[in-house]
Amino acid sequence: MNNGNRNNTKKETENKKKRKKKSLLKIILITVSIIIIAPIAIVAILYFLLASTVPNITSLKDYRPQQVNYVYSATGKLAGYIGPVNREVVPFSDIPVQVREAFLAAEDKNFYNQGPLDFKAILRAFVVNLMSGHIVEGGSTITQQVAKTILVPYQRTYIWKLREAILAYRVADHLSKNDILDVYLNQIYLGNGSYGVEAASLSYFGKPVWKLNLAEAAILGGLPQAPSFLDPFVHFKDAKRRQKYVLNQMYKNGFITKHQAIQAYNTPIVLNDYFKYNGVAPYYVALIKQLIIAKYGKRIYKEGGLKIYSALSARAQEYADKAVKTHLTVLSHEYGYTGPLKVLSYSQMERALKREKNNIKGLYTGYKYKGFVTGTSKNGQTAYVSVGKYRGIIPVNNMRWASKFQRYVYFAYRTISNVRQALKPGYEILVKFDGFNKHHIPVFSLEEKDVIEGALVSIDPHNGYVKAMVGGYSYKDTEFNRALYSKRQTGSAFKPFVYAEALTQGYTPSSIINNTPVIYPTGVPGKYYKPHNFSRRFTGPTTLLIGLAHSIDVIAVKLLDKVGINKVTALASKMGFHHLVHNLTMALGSSSVRLIDLVDGYTAFANSGVECKPIFIIKILTPQGKILYYKKPECKQVLSPKVAFVLTNMLERVITNGTGVTISKIRNITPYVAGKTGSSSQYRDGVFVGYTSSLVTGVWTGLDDFHSMGRFMVGAITAAPIWNAYMSKALMIFPPKPFKIPSGIVFAEINPHTGLLADSSYQDPVLMPYIAGTEPKSTTKVKKILNPQSFFEMP
Repeated sequence: MNNGNRNNTKKETENKKKRKKKSLLKIILITVSIIIIAPIAIVAILYFLLASTVPNITSLKDYRPQQVNYVYSATGKLAGYIGPVNREVVPFSDIPVQVREAFLAAEDKNFYNQGPLDFKAILRAFVVNLMSGHIVEGGSTITQQVAKTILVPYQRTYIWKLREAILAYRVADHLSKNDILDVYLNQIYLGNGSYGVEAASLSYFGKPVWKLNLAEAAILGGLPQAPSFLDPFVHFKDAKRRQKYVLNQMYKNGFITKHQAIQAYNTPIVLNDYFKYNGVAPYYVALIKQLIIAKYGKRIYKEGGLKIYSALSARAQEYADKAVKTHLTVLSHEYGYTGPLKVLSYSQMERALKREKNNIKGLYTGYKYKGFVTGTSKNGQTAYVSVGKYRGIIPVNNMRWASKFQRYVYFAYRTISNVRQALKPGYEILVKFDGFNKHHIPVFSLEEKDVIEGALVSIDPHNGYVKAMVGGYSYKDTEFNRALYSKRQTGSAFKPFVYAEALTQGYTPSSIINNTPVIYPTGVPGKYYKPHNFSRRFTGPTTLLIGLAHSIDVIAVKLLDKVGINKVTALASKMGFHHLVHNLTMALGSSSVRLIDLVDGYTAFANSGVECKPIFIIKILTPQGKILYYKKPECKQVLSPKVAFVLTNMLERVITNGTGVTISKIRNITPYVAGKTGSSSQYRDGVFVGYTSSLVTGVWTGLDDFHSMGRFMVGAITAAPIWNAYMSKALMIFPPKPFKIPSGIVFAEINPHTGLLADSSYQDPVLMPYIAGTEPKSTTKVKKILNPQSFFEMP
């Protein structure tokens, strides 16, 4: 019995042990299963959750990156580019083998021999990131980098890394290695605002990627590591260091020989930004962007790839930019220096220097920068300035104009001989970088903060093509386009439209208006309008020829009164003007109009009375080369050809003997030139519009706040020199022909003061055109005024 109990107990004990073993085995199996299956399940769940958020790429047809929209001049020369990114996709076959190998050597030498992920690199990066507490290293293959560029906006998180890995496998499953490398080389950001090897090649070397040599290819291949810090324009030594590494890797991986690597490293690198033309026509290119978005919407604009052929002349635009900037600088210096931006204490300047130290990465000739005066030389011939991290100088010769500002004292009589007459330590100032001296010290010029602004528009009168447009002194400083959006008074530049209507009604260059004081009722009791002349003199009976050439205000007002305000308004409206002042001051240009409209109106004078609407874009091609848009000239007859020809001859006298005589040397290039000056009250606006048969150009100058530019700052002084500087060169591109003489025109040799045929005693006769039947036929002198009181007649 006892033995039986013992046996039973023994069996129960053994059974318990067996059950424990089974339970332990189950636990182990379950634990192992959880350890193995759970991550797989988690990964599977994450995959299904994340896979739906990852783009699907099944072929290169699905690859549609944003591209740049190129803007070309009328002759096909690149004028600029617009778009969210500067990228031009090129076929894989157009990318040289040495360019591909440079990127492979630097970024992923095992690209063709491994899968989409490099697990060793990933493990190494994981350890580094774990130790640092956040993601600092990636370990990405080229396939992963392609995935990264497609997953925008990119985020440095582990979830995002999983999405990247999923997309990398998806890319590898559907695309060949060459296709992946193709996407990579067209997608990657390479600094200087460039995406892809084609844009980068143009941006750094000024040529397409297929023309790159080995040295240049190695420069590009090294950029993905740190595009901004390896930008050869800014950090050339670092770019060369990285180039050496890339060439060495290419040699180690058998892409090139050691001799080729050494030879490539010693090959001089010539940097040339093909996209520099974006700085030549910034106002023009910005307008084209607005026009495209307005017509086709932001989606088409952002997709890019459009080839936009503008009416622009790249050479004329360069001339226009230079003329405006050069002469506005001179004008801004004419009345002296208005003083620094700020005056800082020593401690304030110390803080400012630390704050600004890293704000400027490089200096570019002709660009303006904020600087701080840190001291002056003992002899007063040099000021020391700090501009960002650079320490430079301002020689006194670069600031002689900077005498104390006096708005009504002409600049020519005031210069300085010592920098301390204008600058002191602690001054925060504007400077322009002029280059480095022989000791590699930056040399600057002092600049005026209150810059006189300006605008220029130049149009081909035969088709309305806008050949050049400048909207201000600097697009970088202000994007406001004064040529298009600023409405300013034209002054006497509007008078030709009054004279055009008068000629239409039968007046002639010989018609007489009495240049005498006059008073007009305004309709308000006790208030009268009394026009006066700029010279404050009255000359009595005066021909329209003299009245227009010398811009006599009283004659213009009296003429407008005679021909009718409504008639002139109607004519001006047909010629492109809107919202004109409806009173006699209209004759003196009191209406605020856009410069583009003023120049548009003058095109009818140059083109036999035919006005053509301004055109900025001629045609647009899609990325596939199809015509998306084409603009034909819109022209209409708004003025009799005979009237236009007679008026043009009268306006020629403005330049030969009138208010535009300051630019009469333009006649050395062509005698077929006409124009009109204009100035508003208090010297707020200076205008000149001049033209030949090939080009009509208008210039406006003034301050944005409508303050006076200063005494004697009239259009002949401020705007005409800009016009002359531009047209002197532009006419070499667009050589003019004589103005076409319409049928029904006869010529007469006259005395310009009497308007009658010149007799043998008059020494300086003028040959003038007349509409047949209106020409003078007599040399009879004008009768004397019998009643002196009529000299002060009411109108």
